[in-house]
Amino acid sequence: MLIYITVDLSLEEPEEFVRRLRALATEEKENGIIVQVVDADSIAGRDHLLEVLAQSLEAERRSCMLAKRVEVDMILRLACTRQISDAIERVGLKKESGKALLVAVVREEDAYDSRSMKEDDVGGEDDGRRKGEEWKEEKNDDSSSYYYNLLISFKDRLKAVDGVKRVYDDEVEVGLRGEGEEKEKEEKEEKKSTVYEHLASIHGISEQELTSCISSNKLVSILAERANLLHR
Repeated sequence: MLIYITVDLSLEEPEEFVRRLRALATEEKENGIIVQVVDADSIAGRDHLLEVLAQSLEAERRSCMLAKRVEVDMILRLACTRQISDAIERVGLKKESGKALLVAVVREEDAYDSRSMKEDDVGGEDDGRRKGEEWKEEKNDDSSSYYYNLLISFKDRLKAVDGVKRVYDDEVEVGLRGEGEEKEKEEKEEKKSTVYEHLASIHGISEQELTSCISSNKLVSILAERANLLHR
């Protein structure tokens, strides 16, 4: 289960902000939250983020990740590079980053493994596993709401992190502003053009490559395909 979050930022120390974000993700007892945050202007929006997340989780299942942790694998794929320093430079948060896209994921096995491990420390492996299974069964009937509440709690606490100006309650199109339907439409088209130019410069996407892509969301398709080829 995951939530996708748009955040307005005012950063002095981007690295410190990311560190606090990671710490927040591990504070909620044994929630096992995976979190990644990137500069909203450096990726092709929500679909790009979620496409790469799916790739990273599948790579983890197949034991062929680009890094030891899912969140690191994600940022490498988002930036279409094997080098973490290059990935941070291309899509990571910077002082001038005004808006970020964040994805937080919680999986049942992560929460279970963490709880079971804590029980192991107290009563030994067999006893801990048995208690862990009992805990898992208790959560089984209402597991969806349980994990959803963990993510919502994380999102609510995110609002208090230094550097966060606003956490959007609803999904928004990155960078879209304005009042009135016509003005909104014009600004949306202008933003789309700007995003294409910006991402093309970051990733070296040529006009020929764009026009040859048959997908309706060309940038996402091109970048997702490049990310998928990184491990080969």
